[in-house]
Amino acid sequence: MGRLERPLAPDAGPVTAFARELRRLRTAAGSPGYRDMANRAMFSASVLSDAAAGYRLPTLQVALAFAEACGGDRATWERRWREAAGAEGGEGVSRPAAKSVQQHQEAELRAAAVRAVLPPPAQLPMEPHRLVGRGHLLQRARVLTASRDGDGSAPRPLVISGQVGVGTSAFALRLAHELAADLPDGQLYADLDAAADGRKDAHGIVGGFLEALGVPAERIPNDTGPRFGLYRSLLARRRVLVVLDGVRHERQVRELLAAAPESRMIVTSRSRLLGLDGVNRMRLPALERDESVELLVGLIGEERVGAEPRACLRLAEACGDLPAALNLAGRRIAARPEWMLEDCVGELLGEGAPGPFLSRLRAGDDSLGRRLDAAYRSAVPWARPLLRRIAASGRLSVDSVVYECAEALVHSVERSAEPVEDLLENLLDAGLLTPSDLPGQYGLPPLVRAFALSRPDEDAAPAAPAAPSPAAEAAAALVAAARAGTAPLPAHHA
Repeated sequence: MGRLERPLAPDAGPVTAFARELRRLRTAAGSPGYRDMANRAMFSASVLSDAAAGYRLPTLQVALAFAEACGGDRATWERRWREAAGAEGGEGVSRPAAKSVQQHQEAELRAAAVRAVLPPPAQLPMEPHRLVGRGHLLQRARVLTASRDGDGSAPRPLVISGQVGVGTSAFALRLAHELAADLPDGQLYADLDAAADGRKDAHGIVGGFLEALGVPAERIPNDTGPRFGLYRSLLARRRVLVVLDGVRHERQVRELLAAAPESRMIVTSRSRLLGLDGVNRMRLPALERDESVELLVGLIGEERVGAEPRACLRLAEACGDLPAALNLAGRRIAARPEWMLEDCVGELLGEGAPGPFLSRLRAGDDSLGRRLDAAYRSAVPWARPLLRRIAASGRLSVDSVVYECAEALVHSVERSAEPVEDLLENLLDAGLLTPSDLPGQYGLPPLVRAFALSRPDEDAAPAAPAAPSPAAEAAAALVAAARAGTAPLPAHHA
């Protein structure tokens, strides 16, 4: 049952009479809510409500959509609209008042026409693989996206973070597809990873979102303030899901977050994005070992895993129970159905063949090494040698996670421009360390250790140059003579 409407104006003009007929039709249909009508009419609830307000004559498209949403006959209501507009059969001349109203609503007409032909946006990509072992975390995420503060304010955006390869994007997409069923006005999605094009900044993203929501391109403001204001206004009046995936830093999304009472927002990042205020946060851990085996069963097949369970356990252990690593390894093995599982795992782990295990965790254009390299480059420069020294400490092995106190690591860095604790926090937000329940302690995932050990020591002194030839010595002497009286250039910058 819809809410009671305001009384119509007492005049008996054609606009008021037409609005009265629309109200009678809606009452005869059982007074459906305007939100329910909007789902059938492809116009927003506010546009349909204005059509029956009696302030101005609605457009023909809106009037017909209103009538059909309440079971009215299209031909009958087109005739009634033309009578009200003073153009019965298209032969008459429109009354000045109706013509003025239509001129005044020209911009609204264009937007309404777009909404009439465009479906609600459905931009969510396909889920990459079946989600395993995240049931209790999904339940918690549903609560966090639906919960409101005690003052009744809008639900807060949810920031999902985790280490490289832990599956934040896959988790967010599973959650998004579940939430989408209750958000009929559409789903908006943007991937903000490092391979960003010109539309991946907030200004470009919101422009694409506005177009997807039915705003004609010529009506999207160029200035940042009005553009974001229009975006927030639309979210406030609709039930939309917004997913911002692969966020690197807060300024990418700060302006895209909005307090929308009926909309929902999900953000994924390796970082916790502590610079964002007013959001809920959750961090994904690695899988449990039995969950890793379940994931491999889905990729490789129950028969192969059941025949050689020990090989499957060895692979899960080597992958550090990371969904991305397990998925890449599983797809490679699945492509070799004629191989014994033990032989596949041995080849991946590099047993009897050159090359590290990490370099083999790739499938097509996707590789875990590429993801780790992007995370490594995102860390501040002084954090990188710290990561390499932790990895080279000799106390870490591929099947264990060792926690190091920050105070103990101070002595492993000869030069530090920042406090070590800040460097460790930076590595955590880069997705290269994992948190501990104990203060000042962190875990180093085994595959991150393998990656760090493969990186060159950027702080090492450069190798001694080869002895110059006589010609080179002569050239150097000429250069030195030309620079006579100037200070020598340093041979190495610390």
